[in-house]
Amino acid sequence: MRKRWSPMKQMAMLRHLPWSKRLASVGAGLLLAALASTRIFRAETPLTPLAVLPIKLLDTSGEPTDQASQHAKRLSSLAQDLATDLTRLGLYRASALSADRLRRDCPSEEVPCLLRSAQAHGADLIFVGVVHKSSTLIMQLWARLVDARTGQDIYSRDLNFRGDTDEAWRRAELFLIDQIRDEAPQLRR
Repeated sequence: MRKRWSPMKQMAMLRHLPWSKRLASVGAGLLLAALASTRIFRAETPLTPLAVLPIKLLDTSGEPTDQASQHAKRLSSLAQDLATDLTRLGLYRASALSADRLRRDCPSEEVPCLLRSAQAHGADLIFVGVVHKSSTLIMQLWARLVDARTGQDIYSRDLNFRGDTDEAWRRAELFLIDQIRDEAPQLRR
């Protein structure tokens, strides 16, 4: 059986180590304590479940080139990336609802049906997003977090971004994540 030293004995033993090793030992202990407290905090506070609805596109640019397939991929990636990043950062337990699933659940896309569908998937909150493309350079993202029980907005941002490229859309998503992260403590229940 391994011998356990008292905290006082451990401190006395540290005094005999060189300064750099003492600092490393104390730093490692603080890091382990911080990691343990983070794990305990997360275990005690479950993440709020959030459903990311399929993001819509409103294109009033009048561009002659058909970009429907590129936009469909970007919209899908935006929804998936939002769900992944919101969960990875420990802000919410987010999942993206597929457009097919939502069409099956709510063919008319009426608000009461969308709320019921999100609740049926276990969500307390819903992310609703619309990208408006007014030209090749000017894009706007309307983002809302909605209470799935009441239908009330609890968070709303209208963001402008430039460019209709994969990189521009990804930067807009990362900026939105930062905005939500900065507001997250006030949004949690």
